[in-house]
Amino acid sequence: MTMADLTALLMALLWPGALVISVLAISRTLIVVARSGIRVEIFTRQPILIGTGRAPLRAEVGKVRI
Repeated sequence: MTMADLTALLMALLWPGALVISVLAISRTLIVVARSGIRVEIFTRQPILIGTGRAPLRAEVGKVRI
């Protein structure tokens, strides 16, 4: 195998390798975010009205900060 063949082989494997590494990094990030959870704070000057019973749960808020 010559040096040109080795270089061509490395160049051919460059993009698939970069794709695999980026997919692994993105999946690890998603797992960390899913495990830690996203904290949502609800703040309002008025009381939160929640209706329960036979109707679905309903909440009314003024502002939401994520």
